[in-house]
Amino acid sequence: MGHGNHDAHPRSDHHDAPQGHPLLRRWPTLVGLACGGFILFTAEPWQAADFVTWGLPMLALAYLIFGAFRGELRGRGVLTLQGGALAVYVLLAVAAFAVAPDLGRYLVAAGWAAHAAWDYVHHRSGRVVPRWYAEWCISVDLLVAASVLVLPAAAGA
Repeated sequence: MGHGNHDAHPRSDHHDAPQGHPLLRRWPTLVGLACGGFILFTAEPWQAADFVTWGLPMLALAYLIFGAFRGELRGRGVLTLQGGALAVYVLLAVAAFAVAPDLGRYLVAAGWAAHAAWDYVHHRSGRVVPRWYAEWCISVDLLVAASVLVLPAAAGA
């Protein structure tokens, strides 16, 4: 007993959810909605040079940092996959600057929505990043993607 295969099950560090009301167990989502809502309602009109463009590679870099600290970048191409995601988000950010502003806006919004899917996969697996971070990031990513689409393009951008 006690000598089972620990790799067969995802990590159980869900987010140290407090017991009690179901909303308390969803604290990462609530904090993410607050952060994403702040961005949505206080952001300036969309510009290719806005922080949201370079935020995509920064989020991918956060996955590498978390994974390194958690010792989860070893084995079966995990480092390659995470590094590849970082490269894709860097290329997406560069492309957003290289194309017409409206197209760049849609590229960035698609990148943020895709990152929400990336977060979901990591949340389900419990690997690379803590589940609370992936859950928080899903709500932030979706609201940032919406803000990029909803906010009008800045004049002259």
